[in-house]
Amino acid sequence: MITASNYSDLLTQFSDKHLVTLSTGATCAYLGDERNLREFLVADEAARWLRRAGHTVVFFLIDDSLDPLNFRQLRVAVNKNEELIEKFQHWCGKPIAHLPDPWGCHESYAAHFEEELVDRLHRLDCHPTLVTTAQLYERGVYKPYVTLVLERYDEIMAFFAERFPAYKPDKLFWPICPHCRYIHETRVEAIVNQSIEICCDHCNKRSIVPIEEVEGKLNWKLDCAVRWTVFNIDCEPFNKKYLEPQTGTVPIAQAVCAEFFNGPDVVPLLYGTVEMKKELSYKLLDSLPTTVLRSMMTERPATDINLSQEKIMTAVSRFGVLPGLSYLDFIKQLLPMWLLTPEKLTQSQRDLVANGIAFSQNFLDANICLQMPTRAHFQDQTVPVIREVRNLLREVIRLRQEEDPEWEEFQDLIKQIIATMGTHKGQALHRLRVLVGQEQGMPAGRFLFVLPLDYLSVLEYICDLFVQANTDRSVETPVFANGVPLSTAV
Repeated sequence: MITASNYSDLLTQFSDKHLVTLSTGATCAYLGDERNLREFLVADEAARWLRRAGHTVVFFLIDDSLDPLNFRQLRVAVNKNEELIEKFQHWCGKPIAHLPDPWGCHESYAAHFEEELVDRLHRLDCHPTLVTTAQLYERGVYKPYVTLVLERYDEIMAFFAERFPAYKPDKLFWPICPHCRYIHETRVEAIVNQSIEICCDHCNKRSIVPIEEVEGKLNWKLDCAVRWTVFNIDCEPFNKKYLEPQTGTVPIAQAVCAEFFNGPDVVPLLYGTVEMKKELSYKLLDSLPTTVLRSMMTERPATDINLSQEKIMTAVSRFGVLPGLSYLDFIKQLLPMWLLTPEKLTQSQRDLVANGIAFSQNFLDANICLQMPTRAHFQDQTVPVIREVRNLLREVIRLRQEEDPEWEEFQDLIKQIIATMGTHKGQALHRLRVLVGQEQGMPAGRFLFVLPLDYLSVLEYICDLFVQANTDRSVETPVFANGVPLSTAV
């Protein structure tokens, strides 16, 4: 069995194949946390590598929508709401595609969570084509394979016993009870004369149904082999447990494809497991930009990931979101400035702002805002130092208003302006950083270029008031701010 452990392996494996078809599987019974995303993102990243190499790529997301709903899935789906659990728990055991939508906005329970999953993937710039297996069964796509399995039931079981002795499937086919429509406690009791006898432990009834009319689904390993065959799948991501030689889905489904279905030899793309502390669940999607979350999940697909607080902080300090700025730098340095002029932001910038605010709240335990100077910022400051700050701000405001330079030109000009500052230059630049909350942030020239002019004008005005109030104390009428002498107000 050929296994790909990175994207380069796929380029080698499919170098002579123009059309490459990828697939992933899911049971859309609820919307899980970020750990569930890796399989889809790894597949999408593989599709990108192949497309860049000149291949045409089809990427399917296949929902096993005839799977029965179980109690754990329901509990997660309704966010552990006890009232809803009590109301809907009698649904457990029926196929999710046959259940109504609990919230009444989609045609079925499965359709509700299919759309939620697809919308989540679209947010991450991942765009698979959705396939729901319930529709394939209903349209008869699976019928030839279901008939083959039922007619050769004993032969297939003997094949497993000889080829995979550690794999002992309880059933090869899960029939839907014609009476109660449950699937979780049904079994094929006998197959005689092109009919099957169905026994249902849920309603304690037996039924005789012609093979041509039987409803139900193949067990998952056989179902996997069928969809590989139907869609001629070339590659699908799997983690290590699915590759186990005697009981894993991949070797068993590949053997069934070859022996019974005349299907393809699918290449598994190995992806590592994702572990994450419970308190981090559902926070990453809102807190991390798409590029950062995708990179964490896809950069080394075969490597296991432990998404701890430390791992996430390392990632956000490493991955760049803007030229010269990591995501963490953006949050600490540029985000407060962008919040001053939200109307000027592009949609992608607005998305980055929303992520940054959520990250600050969820991981830094802080609310982001651009500070205005307070009295403490001027305490024990001398007039010459604040005068240098004021003069620098005046020059920057004039330069940006009159000449509106690009960054490269502004960078050279601001260096010249700073070079002409007096003996208090170092103290003045430090005080300016304190005033705008950038003690550990970006270079002074950079934030003087990106800070809104209105904000810089306010700072220049406050500095000027401080200079006036503390320079000419012989003036009978002091400078006031909201009725309080500036020397005590700022």
